[in-house]
Amino acid sequence: MHPCIDGILSKIKPKIRALLWLIHVYSPAKLLSQYKCHIWGSKEYSNGAIIMAAPLQLKRLDKVQRGFLQDIGMTDTEAFVVHNFAPPSLRRCIGLLGLLHKRVLGKCHPGLAHVLPFAVGLEADYHNKALHLFSDMQHYRCRLYRRSLFAYILIYKRLPQALIDLPSVKCFQSKLTHLAKHRAQIDQEGWRSSFQNCEEIVKMFYSNN
Repeated sequence: MHPCIDGILSKIKPKIRALLWLIHVYSPAKLLSQYKCHIWGSKEYSNGAIIMAAPLQLKRLDKVQRGFLQDIGMTDTEAFVVHNFAPPSLRRCIGLLGLLHKRVLGKCHPGLAHVLPFAVGLEADYHNKALHLFSDMQHYRCRLYRRSLFAYILIYKRLPQALIDLPSVKCFQSKLTHLAKHRAQIDQEGWRSSFQNCEEIVKMFYSNN
């Protein structure tokens, strides 16, 4: 995955430099808007594949975006809460959970529905629309499992029923974004890892139970 991340960075870094040349022409808000239009697409086109990359490689994408924010005099918390400008890692998590919600709603390609069947029996213990966990892969191919879409099934399984019952992917992802923003307002550190693992889900929804 190292060459894949290198390829993404080689595409977006020149565009970022070009935006920074305009720092005295546009306001920070307009620069963020331009970043969303011209850079997010190139950066996120391969999200479904680069989840298999090592965490240190994925952090390179967050680092580049964070550097851009520093250059325009803005923190990543302010950019997210005020301008809906989320870090790549958080956008990737919400995007992949949205894909799983699309499958649960039955609005995905039939092939994806076949590959991701619903859970049966004890697997469905958090809400009534859990997907099969492929736990044999978790035990015997744990490194690959933790970097794959199947790891997000484990996270999706632990979401509250109220989120799972949302009628569209747009509503679902908007709610996740809202929850992350609320966390950013009260937790200056932990919000960045929202929805990245099961421990974070427990902190967000079940820690007071």
